[in-house]
Amino acid sequence: MTTEIIEYSKTEAALSDLAQRYKGVIFDVTTREGMQTAIKGRAELRTYRVNLEKTRVEIKAPALKRTQQIDSEARRITAELLALETPIDEQIKKEEKRKEDEKNAAIRAEQEKIAAEERAKKEAEEKRMAEERAEIARKQAEIVAAEKAAREKIEAEERAARARIEEQERAARLEREEADRKARLERERLEAEYKAKEDAARAARIAEENRIREEQAKIDAERRAVEEAARKQREEVEAKERADRLAQEEKQRAKMREQAELMDGMDMLQEFVRRFGKRDEFKFVVDAINKYLRKL
Repeated sequence: MTTEIIEYSKTEAALSDLAQRYKGVIFDVTTREGMQTAIKGRAELRTYRVNLEKTRVEIKAPALKRTQQIDSEARRITAELLALETPIDEQIKKEEKRKEDEKNAAIRAEQEKIAAEERAKKEAEEKRMAEERAEIARKQAEIVAAEKAAREKIEAEERAARARIEEQERAARLEREEADRKARLERERLEAEYKAKEDAARAARIAEENRIREEQAKIDAERRAVEEAARKQREEVEAKERADRLAQEEKQRAKMREQAELMDGMDMLQEFVRRFGKRDEFKFVVDAINKYLRKL
């Protein structure tokens, strides 16, 4: 291969001779003569190599200086261009940031409005539920009061029945004692009469107890029915609340999606006008977009 660098041609011309004399040569460096021959050969090759490097540095110096001048001048001109471009870029970015801030502020305002409406609806619903709970509590209190009145009535009737029985027993005992004082036969008659009266009193007591149990069973059934109705009403209210809440959340998400899509569409229209507003073939489309944007 012939070098294209003229300054290197002398060294390259010597390569063939050097290769014939030194390529693959094994020097007997263990002997004095062999060591001297190796040192001499190395010195000869080193001389060619050093001279080649010196030539390279000499011929490259002007090109290196030119390269440095090119880079330095490019940096100077670039700095002056940036000094002109940067203020314009800052104005553009400032306006773009202002528009972005306005858009974000509008979105935040809409979100706050939606949140306020949601809070108002939630407060109204909570008020309605509180009123319903108060009504349920009032009805439960009425049931408790009715149960208490029924128990008090039953207890009063039981006390009156016991008093009547005790009074009858006392009268019978006096009669027995009086009969014993008169005669045995009269006592037997009185005992028979007392037994008949006792049977009647027992039957009356049993009938009264049965009536009391039936009335208590009726009260318990009414209380269970009221509790079951209240439980079903609570479950219906809770189910309705969950359904209303889910529906409202979905409505809010849909509204936010519509708002985001509207903003994206406006940005796309403005971007189309900015990019293709000067193209004649899009003039009709651009005019229509500008007319639409002016209506908003």
